[in-house]
Amino acid sequence: MIFTLHNNVMTKPKVSCLFSNQQKRKQNQMPFEEFELYLRMNSKFLKQYTDYLLPSLRCFWPQNVSIVVILDEESTQDKELAKSLSNRYPYPRIEYQGPIDSGIYHGVGHERMQTDYFYPENNTKKLYVGYLDTDSVFVTRVIPDLLFEDGKPVVIGNYGKGDTDWWSQVAMTTEAIFKSKVVIKCMAYFPVILKVSHIVELRGYLEKLHNKPIAQFNLMCQYIWMFHKDKYKFYFHLRSYNTGSWQGEDNSPGRQPYEFYLTNVTEEQKVPKPRAAIHYRYHYSVNWEQSATLIDVLKTGICFSGGFDLCPEKCEHLNQTALHKQLYFFEYNDWSWDKRLAKESNAEANSALKTGCVEVDKLTFST
Repeated sequence: MIFTLHNNVMTKPKVSCLFSNQQKRKQNQMPFEEFELYLRMNSKFLKQYTDYLLPSLRCFWPQNVSIVVILDEESTQDKELAKSLSNRYPYPRIEYQGPIDSGIYHGVGHERMQTDYFYPENNTKKLYVGYLDTDSVFVTRVIPDLLFEDGKPVVIGNYGKGDTDWWSQVAMTTEAIFKSKVVIKCMAYFPVILKVSHIVELRGYLEKLHNKPIAQFNLMCQYIWMFHKDKYKFYFHLRSYNTGSWQGEDNSPGRQPYEFYLTNVTEEQKVPKPRAAIHYRYHYSVNWEQSATLIDVLKTGICFSGGFDLCPEKCEHLNQTALHKQLYFFEYNDWSWDKRLAKESNAEANSALKTGCVEVDKLTFST
């Protein structure tokens, strides 16, 4: 595999990753035929898609990417966009979704996007979907163990005190829906992989919800924890600002108290799990307005995905034995403080990521 990074236009970094014929013959593929990446967008989000998701997907996702992009059915601009998207990498399958006044939301703007995530069966025949946002950025070579363990989708969520008033409202709304306190905040990783049939089931719980603050992934994760937890691999990330003295503090409304995690969550489920992608525009360690920074994020990911061995001169500015911290960041939350990383997770992750790149022939950078 040949990685080539170009940054000819500062406001719109271009990244291309070209696969050699030898690599294509070896078919280094994700072993999940029943899995598809799932992206809901419209023409207003094209710049985010082009600047953030697309270059990182091209660099770090295996050759056989399967992705469906859902656009607005009634939009003339989206019809034109479909022609452009379908004729270039990653050659997505295009589907259209009309407005849905479902009682979950009223079918306009951002709320419409949230609603449409609850109707995956309209747009895919796969068993599982992996939800993405247009500003998702992959930060490492994607290997199967980052997404599935023992044939079960990986779920990563934060727990601890709430971080904003809006998220507190989300927690209280979610508690009201399920009559049970929220276990994890699931806006904590990408792609969010869920079984399509479980999302269809969840819709039955949302029929009477009208225009209240929700986060679609929080609802989905709460549902699968309550009714299908044995079919997923859960990981619980204690927020770094909760370490040391959470016990005895007033717990955030709608969320489970500290004691819940002592008896209902195993220590294995609290071990840090690397994330394949970050939420780039909400990532505190990245100044997302400077396009060169995205190139640095991608370069770092390539170096920690085999680049130290393949082209050490291009990675000499990085410490090979250091922690690849991007794997443990998401939306202002940092898991790298956990001392178990150095002993277990980081060594395991670095070994696995290097194994995922053994077929790479050459890796070069050009800026």
